[in-house]
Amino acid sequence: MQSWVDASVRIARIEWRRRQREAAAGTQRTRRRVTLVATVALAVVFGALSRSAGASIATSGSIPLDVLGIGVTLLFGVLAMRSSNLAHARFEGLEPAFLLTTVPTRAPALGLLVFVFARIGVFLVGPAAGVAVGAALGLRSPLVAPTMLVAIAGITALAVAVGVAGRLAAQLIGRRLSRGSFYRDLLVVFGWVPVLLAWLVLDSMSVPVGSLLERFDSLPVTWIVDLAFLGATGLGADTVRALAAIGTLTLAVPLFVGLTTVLVRRIWEQEPGGSTGPHGSHSLVTEGWIEKLLGDHVSRATLTVARERWLIERRVPRGLLSMGYAFLFVGVLVLPALIVGGSANIPLVLLAVATGLSAAIAFASDPVGTEYRVMTMLLTSVPARQFVTGLVVASTVVGTVFAVPVALIGFASPADLLAAVLIALVTVAISACAASVSIAVGLGIERYEFFPVPFFFTDVPIYAEVGVQSFVRAGSILAIVSLVAAPALLGNLEPVYELAAAIGLPGGIVQIGSILVTIALAVAVSKSAYRSAVGRYRDYQIR
Repeated sequence: MQSWVDASVRIARIEWRRRQREAAAGTQRTRRRVTLVATVALAVVFGALSRSAGASIATSGSIPLDVLGIGVTLLFGVLAMRSSNLAHARFEGLEPAFLLTTVPTRAPALGLLVFVFARIGVFLVGPAAGVAVGAALGLRSPLVAPTMLVAIAGITALAVAVGVAGRLAAQLIGRRLSRGSFYRDLLVVFGWVPVLLAWLVLDSMSVPVGSLLERFDSLPVTWIVDLAFLGATGLGADTVRALAAIGTLTLAVPLFVGLTTVLVRRIWEQEPGGSTGPHGSHSLVTEGWIEKLLGDHVSRATLTVARERWLIERRVPRGLLSMGYAFLFVGVLVLPALIVGGSANIPLVLLAVATGLSAAIAFASDPVGTEYRVMTMLLTSVPARQFVTGLVVASTVVGTVFAVPVALIGFASPADLLAAVLIALVTVAISACAASVSIAVGLGIERYEFFPVPFFFTDVPIYAEVGVQSFVRAGSILAIVSLVAAPALLGNLEPVYELAAAIGLPGGIVQIGSILVTIALAVAVSKSAYRSAVGRYRDYQIR
């Protein structure tokens, strides 16, 4: 038994040294000093806060189990998430082909756990010491310090064991399910939706959230709180629940450690290493509905570029997930419009701008990053006009589809029939305008400014511009679209068309005219941005 325990410790030490070598790069001594200073600073800050909280608890004479129970739950979640990420990064670096021939499986499994616990402990030692000493000073009870440290060490060990085992279990499920990573990312991206719905349901049912939080004092998680305050006198910490916490940790931690060993053995020894076959492939050159619809007006090469852009989004929804920015941006314009007041056309105009902008963001934004891997081939094989027109077509076709529900909503709204039709055309015009502007702005970024970054729904990294400059470029696109949409919005505001009526212009004429001005402005900006995009594509150089 001693042999494989020693092997586990050695494996943990190897991983630790590997991490140090990766992070060093000639600055290891500086990093150690910075880490030491940060640890001391965190110890002082948490110590001061804990001393103040301890004094407040001593004055009240009771332990706020509900508040501290929520804090313990959040701490457990953060530590488990961090442990999961560390385990994933290090497990991929282990070499089972070599390890399994020298040591049993439980040795690298335990070594991985020791490594993760050590990494977590290094960053937690300062705050833990500060909390323990500060609480002891605030409560004026020295015995609180060791019980606090025991409680923190116990919840950390459990979080590490749960985080590592959970990540390995997720990896095993992902191997068994061909779309396991897809469902994982789906939960990460849209997991907030059921939480928001649950909150709204509780609010509509007049269920006070405070009453739900107060129930934390009856949950087993508060046993850790009783264990932490077991050394304090006069606060009424429940000894039975504190002992129950120790018993639970004593049983749960070895259980998850054993589960980690089982999962490692299953992943390395029993799961196949092959990958799933290709699915969802589509030809880019065969005849389809887009050729039947636009084949007489648009070249085949242009339609191939458009189809390729749709296929990329179908496989990796990079632009589709960015569509929310359009609705978020338009939402910023909603509040001022509601405060000022306007005609029934205002909501429709905002919806048209949001849908048209979202179509452009989905299929025309970041052309260099999207085509990064094949940019050399495109520059030498696809002419500028066909490439730019293909992306504009990809966005405008989707914008035209979005215009249909905008028109239907307009027909059902109090807006005039003519206004509803014109606003639907605004959707198409905005999608073409925003697409042209996005392509022109995107082609102004040098290829060397893109770096591989992880993304949802794929294990292959995408290429994106990092830093604040990407937000500046996105802001410039939104600013141009805002100027284009401004006439339609301003012309339908109540103060504007009432002022026009006062000088003899009918309000209806002003509203319709402002929408026509936005359409004309969108066409003009589209042509200018299109020419700029074509020129930038022709002059684009790979350095």
